[in-house]
Amino acid sequence: MQAPLDLLRDSAFFDVFEDEDLVALATEAKRMSFRKGDRIVEEGEPSERLYILVSGTVELSLLAPHSPDEMDPRLDASHESITIHRINEPGALIGWSAMVEPYRCRATATALEVTRVVAFDRELVEAQCQQRPRFGIVFIRRILWALGDRLGSSRAQLASRKHSPEADQVRLLLAQRGGMLGVNSPLYKIPIYLESRLTAADAFEMLDGLVRADDGAERELALECRRLAAGAEREAQVFRQLQRIYDTVAQAPDTNAAEEVRRTCCDEFRKLYNFTDYRVEGWENLPAETGFVVVMNHLSNHPENTLPNAFQLTLDTHFVSAMILYERYGAAPVRVVRQSEPDEEGHRRYFDRLGYITVTSGSVSARGEQTRDELQQVRERFLKDSRAVLADGQNLVICPEGGSTKTESSPMPFRAGAFRVVRATEPEPLMVPIAVANFDKQIARTRLAAKIFPPVRLSDSVSPTAADAVLYEFINRFRDRYRGFVRQAAELAA
Repeated sequence: MQAPLDLLRDSAFFDVFEDEDLVALATEAKRMSFRKGDRIVEEGEPSERLYILVSGTVELSLLAPHSPDEMDPRLDASHESITIHRINEPGALIGWSAMVEPYRCRATATALEVTRVVAFDRELVEAQCQQRPRFGIVFIRRILWALGDRLGSSRAQLASRKHSPEADQVRLLLAQRGGMLGVNSPLYKIPIYLESRLTAADAFEMLDGLVRADDGAERELALECRRLAAGAEREAQVFRQLQRIYDTVAQAPDTNAAEEVRRTCCDEFRKLYNFTDYRVEGWENLPAETGFVVVMNHLSNHPENTLPNAFQLTLDTHFVSAMILYERYGAAPVRVVRQSEPDEEGHRRYFDRLGYITVTSGSVSARGEQTRDELQQVRERFLKDSRAVLADGQNLVICPEGGSTKTESSPMPFRAGAFRVVRATEPEPLMVPIAVANFDKQIARTRLAAKIFPPVRLSDSVSPTAADAVLYEFINRFRDRYRGFVRQAAELAA
């Protein structure tokens, strides 16, 4: 397990604190482990500790409001749990209610896999605040920052439940003017179709047919419905294309080589991004020859992009692959992706066809099943496969964070894998930084951006024989620079 002090230094929550404050907290930290299904905190129970995630995944949920049973008011309706957020970023804060009166948990935090945390008693934090007032001020500000971040995620989750203003407008129109229609008119299905991302595209196909109807009244209302629902059309097109991309890749004939499937995937993603507003800058920084490593930040997917099988296509890495590298060089790059978990059939079916390089998922459950020797073999295979891709003159796309986050908090701490690949490859490949922004939002309703920065040669800063400590120092400096790259990408999207 990562040492508590190192974890605090890497945590986005603690990155503004002085080192001596972190040392004091780390000294009193408690290491804790939870099995899959364990509740770390429970809604309504006393909250006495703050937790910082070390590894694993935590689901936050609330009990849905309930009312007496309609048939018998003496019986309480069953409590339904509503998921509001999932946390899998090492260094993330859990249990902020321990610092806010009445010191009761606002939500339930459940471990979705074996999960490890470090915990701090409220008394310890309060004592630190009293002894060091500046620490106390900064700490309260960070609690407010974490609350704002969590509220933004909850709002996105609520949006994914799909309240459609376009459906409301169409429903109102039909209520006002539906008397001119027959009771079996397909127009009555339109607001229902618009309320689900699975059927929204069907609403527009139906309207396109009805605008050519023989019935003048139905044709007139179909045109008006088409106008009122126009704002949702691009979203429907995006989601329908995401479905098409998944099926095209996952169901590709076994006779198709991985390279062919990658090209087809890029072609389909180019169709997807025709429905979006995007900007790319820095084309002049791309090397003339292929065989380099793209180092990019990785952004979380908006829940609205979740496919019916619970799989989410990685929009930012596919954008860089299809809209930048495939566009410039005419060849689809190879990516490094995490291996599928046993219960991720959708993830496995998709990525197995693309011939990407896989690395251990990073989950505690996956690591727990592998011995030290097996993990070493995985690392060696990763380096060998990566070197082979680069030696073949192909480009390799790596997200060194090992996870995803929002634009505003990107990038997370970098892992060393991408840099070890470059260090272990002869001749040494260039590293090309590409920063992306806004792919964590609804891509049909925002502007996306990617910015390409000048290539970096690792050996200019770290000699091939330098100790690992020197490499890690470079990685941390590079991540600090990369924060500025992401800010520039966000400005490009503004």
